[in-house]
Amino acid sequence: MLEEPASAPLATADQLSTEFAKQRSSLKEDLFSLIQEAVKPLQVSTEPLQATVTAFQTRLTSVESVAGDNFERLTAAESTVELLRVQNQSLLDRLEDLENRSPRCNLRIWNIPEGSERGKDPLKFMAELLMQMLGPDVFPAPPELERAHRSPSSRTSQNNSPRPFLVCFSKFQHKEAIIRWARNHELKHQGATVRIYQDFSTALTKKRAAFNGIEPALYQKNLRFHLLYPARLRMFLGDDIHVFSSHDEAQRFLDQRSCK
Repeated sequence: MLEEPASAPLATADQLSTEFAKQRSSLKEDLFSLIQEAVKPLQVSTEPLQATVTAFQTRLTSVESVAGDNFERLTAAESTVELLRVQNQSLLDRLEDLENRSPRCNLRIWNIPEGSERGKDPLKFMAELLMQMLGPDVFPAPPELERAHRSPSSRTSQNNSPRPFLVCFSKFQHKEAIIRWARNHELKHQGATVRIYQDFSTALTKKRAAFNGIEPALYQKNLRFHLLYPARLRMFLGDDIHVFSSHDEAQRFLDQRSCK
């Protein structure tokens, strides 16, 4: 009778645990080696990229520093420009004021027909004409004039209106007397209505002319008014006096008053 071969001894739990640990460690090392081999080329290829990023960061930091310096300089420049703008405007205002005050003894007299002088000296002609139009109550004798001549602008076929006379008075009081008298009287010469105005610069004349649009409404409402120097409108409402610096401001006041 044959004998059965002896069976191999079964592994214990500790032996199995130890074997599994060895296999796991070996597998882990193999995987780590494989990953390292696979990642190594990537690491080599990213080194130039990392160097480029570092260079860009350095340049960005430099640009930010320069931008900060430029912003401070720009702020300082804007402050300087604003200061210069204010100073320039102040100088322009003073220059314009000087330009308009220098001819304070001058008047512009409009609508005297061309050729009225008939070869007479313009100085003598205007002195006698003013005395004649205003009468002996204002000028018992011809006023003293320093200069008198027509505006040097040439006449065109499209514009047949007579050129204005520019008159410079020797005495400021004479000029003021004419202005006051002309506010309440109509001047006539050869059938034409003569207009008398202060001799202002072109720029100031335009500013004062901005109030022309509101004057018809003031006349219609029987409101007393007149222009103040340099370009302000003074309006009388009973015992109240209102002063406006612009046409729009005066128009808004009239509109609000009409709604009441």
